[in-house]
Amino acid sequence: MHRLRLLVVLLPLLVVAGCGFKPEPIGTLPSFPQQVTDGLGRAVSVKSQPRRVVSLDPGLTETAFAVGAGGSVVAASGREQYPAAALRLPRAVSAGGSPSAARLRRLRPDLILAPNTTSAAAAAALGRAVGAPVYVAGNGSVPAIEHDVDQVATITGEAANGRAEVRRMQADLHRLHTALAGTAPVPAFVDEGFFYTIDPASTAARLLALAGGTNVAADAVAGKPFPVSRLRAAAPQAYLAVAGRGVTLAGLRRSKATRTLPAVRERHFALVDGAALSDTGPRAVSEVLQLAHLLHPTLRIP
Repeated sequence: MHRLRLLVVLLPLLVVAGCGFKPEPIGTLPSFPQQVTDGLGRAVSVKSQPRRVVSLDPGLTETAFAVGAGGSVVAASGREQYPAAALRLPRAVSAGGSPSAARLRRLRPDLILAPNTTSAAAAAALGRAVGAPVYVAGNGSVPAIEHDVDQVATITGEAANGRAEVRRMQADLHRLHTALAGTAPVPAFVDEGFFYTIDPASTAARLLALAGGTNVAADAVAGKPFPVSRLRAAAPQAYLAVAGRGVTLAGLRRSKATRTLPAVRERHFALVDGAALSDTGPRAVSEVLQLAHLLHPTLRIP
C-alpha cells in the first residue's frame, strides 16, 4: 500500500519531466514590478515589463538596444546614430526637437526615456500627461552611462544583459588604464571647424581625458572660436578634427597660422567622428579606446 501511494505521488512528476517541463526553482521571484533610480536620483517604477518604449535621448536609445530591449523601442529622438535599427524608428518629437505630450500619447508608451536636460519637474509633468513612467539619463560621464545601462536594463527586463554590458565596459577601461600607466597625457586640440572647439565641460572633453589626452583649449568659451594666437601658445602635440568640417592636414600645413604647431609639423593629425565625441551610450567606452590609439599611436592595449 505504501508503494502504491508513492507511485501515485511520483507518476505526475514523471509525466511532467517526460514532457520537458522543469519546475521553477524554489524561491524564484517575479521580474516585475521593478523600481530603479534614474540619473536625477528619482525612483522610477514599472508594474510590468515595458512593451512600448519611447526614447527621447540617443544615448538611452543605444543603451536599450545594447541590453537587448531594442525590440520594445517604438519611437526615438531622431538624432540617433547607432545602431542602424534605431535610425529607422519614427520620431517621437516635433520638428523643433521638443517632446509633444499629444504625440507621445498616440504612441501609447509604457516607459519614456528622457535626456539629462529634463528637470525633475518636467519629467514628473510629462509622466502625468502621458500616463507612463519617465526615466531621465545621467550626466554623460562614463560612471553615469554605466548606471544608465544597469538601470535601463533592469527596468526593461534585461538585468542580466545590463550587468554583462557594464562588466565589459569596466574591463575595457581597466585595460586602457593599465596600458596608459606611466604615460604622460598628450596635449591635444579638437577642431570642430574654423577653430571652434569642444566645450570644456562636455562629454567630448571627458572622453578625451579618459583616452590619455589633455585639452589645450580647456579655457575655451563655448560658442566662440578658439584664438589662433592662444592655440600656438598651447602647442598641441595632437590635432583632432571633426570629419566633414573641412579641416585637413594639408590645409593646416599650408596656413602660416598653424603650420608651426607641433602636431602639424609632426603630422600627428586625425579625423574623428563628431557623433562619437558626444556619445552617451555604452559605445562611449569603445570610442575612448579609439581616441587613445589616435593620441598614442604606439600604445598597446592588452
